Amino acid sequence: MATLRDIKGRIRSVTTTQKTTKAMNLVSSSKMARAKVKLTRSTPFFEEVRRVIGNIVIGIGEVKHKYFEQREIKRSLIIVIANDRGLCGGYNSNICKLASNLKTSLNSEVSFYCIGNKARDFFRRAGEDIMGFKNGISENPFYEDAQEIAQMIMPLYEEGQFDEVHICYTEFVSAITYIPKSMRILPLNAADFEDVAGKNADFIKFEPGPIEVLSYVIPKYLSTIILAALSTSAASGQAATMTAMDSATENAENIIENLTLLKNRVRQAAITQEISEIVGGANALE
Repeated sequence: MATLRDIKGRIRSVTTTQKTTKAMNLVSSSKMARAKVKLTRSTPFFEEVRRVIGNIVIGIGEVKHKYFEQREIKRSLIIVIANDRGLCGGYNSNICKLASNLKTSLNSEVSFYCIGNKARDFFRRAGEDIMGFKNGISENPFYEDAQEIAQMIMPLYEEGQFDEVHICYTEFVSAITYIPKSMRILPLNAADFEDVAGKNADFIKFEPGPIEVLSYVIPKYLSTIILAALSTSAASGQAATMTAMDSATENAENIIENLTLLKNRVRQAAITQEISEIVGGANALE
């Protein structure tokens, strides 16, 4: 049975851990709020770019553009967004498993571009082909980060190194709900823009021409897609960390209560033992 000193040491250790998890919970809550604001601010620009593309698609009918071209799928690229660190419950494993299942469903040779240390570590252990890796942006992504990734994948797609590009991210719904999702971002599908196209749009406004405008707008659209995925994943990651640390804090409290109860029992047993020894000694002297 553990001694009184051992139990007190464990209580001190768990109390220190509890203080750490509570602090991490507060930090994650603050970071999640900032990530939500960034996600909200990026949404209007994203929707406006979609509307412009939708108007062009509806106006010119059949779109003949390199990013709308439907090829035979031989090689696929999957962009996976995870955290750089753990302590966030099943957040990292869920998105990596989703990407693995997506690979299984594709009838093509698949490579991965990993954002976050945990995604890289997961697919490295699985022996997958990792064509690129970026860390340090999963908690606080900026447009420049998304633009850099978009500018990296677009030439690869144009050169035919990849015939399609998917992105796996975690959609933020609420502080307790975040859903792993995937979407194909290349090639583009004209039908995906019909819902945002304005009715009776004046297509004469597109200068120098609709295809030229598409060539200018599509890179920005891809950048905003990636930024939106990064932002919603950042909010989800912080929410997952917040939830995990909240659970850890509650568990620590339960452990402290149980250890305190055990400490009192051990101390009571020691006192009872001492009283019994004293009584026994007194009886022996009579």
